[in-house]
Formats: sequence, C-alpha cells, structure tokens
Amino acid sequence: MGRGRRDGLGIVGGRLVGAMRVPLALGVVLVLLTTAAWGQNHDGWFRVTWTPEANGATPTPRIEAYVHNDSPYRVTDVRLKVEGLNGDNHPVGQRVVWALGDIDPGGETSFVTETMPGAVTYRMSVVSFDLVSLGQANQAP
Repeated sequence: MGRGRRDGLGIVGGRLVGAMRVPLALGVVLVLLTTAAWGQNHDGWFRVTWTPEANGATPTPRIEAYVHNDSPYRVTDVRLKVEGLNGDNHPVGQRVVWALGDIDPGGETSFVTETMPGAVTYRMSVVSFDLVSLGQANQAP
C-alpha cells in the first residue's frame, strides 16, 4: 500500500465518510421540509371559501370550494376535512377531500365535493399539507 492509504476506514475511508456527511445532512433537511405538516398550528395560513352549485347544474348536487394560501410557502397535497352541519349546527356527515395541485403563496386552488344529506351548511378546514418551498407571491405583469 502507498503512503497515506490504509485498509478499512482508515485515511481513504475516513475521507469518504466525511464527504458523505454533507449530502446526508442535505437529505435530512429535504425530508424535514417536505414532510406533511400534520398537527402543526397553521392558523391563518389557509382560508376556504365555498358555494353550492346551482340546482340541476350537475346530476349530483355538489359544492365548489377554493383554498387560499396565505402562508409564505408553496404547498401541495392539501387535504381538507369537510363537515356537513344541520340547522342546529350539529354534524350530519364528514369526508376528506384533496385540493388540486400546488398552491403558491398568495394563490388559490379549488376542489369539488358532493353535498351531504341533511346538511344545510358546511365547515371546511385544512388538516394536512406538504411544504414545497419558501416562495414569492405571484406578481402581476
């Protein structure tokens, strides 16, 4: 063996292990940034607005809703809980829906869900999402 080279994890192996630290650290950071934001306090990050579609517009009555992203992050895989409420504001049903595509900071996307029997109004909330990146709000040209 030449000078400076050793078997096992000697000089050459030690350099290899040292060189692997940076990519490994970057990988860990990437995983942490793209992990679903389950159970985190994201009050004020999202607003959900909705309107029922006109009667007879589709064979099945449904609701069209929009998710507005007020956070400084581009997000994706936004999952929402939709609760149908009766006249006394008691739940009569619930379902989980997904918003379409990525949402830029300051942007919005939509989703459609069927109405629930017995519901006269709905409560909708974001339950999870994935962070894509810190981004800039869309600028008008």
